[in-house]
Amino acid sequence: MGELSWIQENQKWIVQYPDFLDLVRQQIQKDFGLEGFQMEFGSSDDLEDVYHKLYDQITRFVQQDFNGLMRLLYRIDISETKVQKQMDLIPDDTARAIAELIIKREVQKVILRKQFSTD
Repeated sequence: MGELSWIQENQKWIVQYPDFLDLVRQQIQKDFGLEGFQMEFGSSDDLEDVYHKLYDQITRFVQQDFNGLMRLLYRIDISETKVQKQMDLIPDDTARAIAELIIKREVQKVILRKQFSTD
C-alpha cells in the first residue's frame, strides 16, 4: 500500500483531532457540491475509503465530464501545473493522479483550518 503513504503521513492529525475525518469528508462534499457534483460518504469511512470513493468519481469525470473536472480542480485550488506534474509521476492512471491531488489538498485545507482555529 505504498501508493497511499500520504494516509500514514496524516495519521497524526487523525489521532490528534477526533473530528478530522468528518471535516475532510465535509470539505470534499462542500467543494464538489459548489460545482453541482454529489459525493456521498458513510460516517465510518476512513481516509482510505474516502480516497477510493473519490477515485471512482474522478474516473467517471475523466471519462464523461473532463471540463467539469477542470472546474472542480480550479474550485479546490489545484493548478494545471500541479496536475501536469502529478500526471508525469503517475502517467498510466489520470484518475489516480488527480484523486491524490484532490484528497491531499482537501486534507491540507482541514489541517490549516485546525492549526489556525481558536476553538
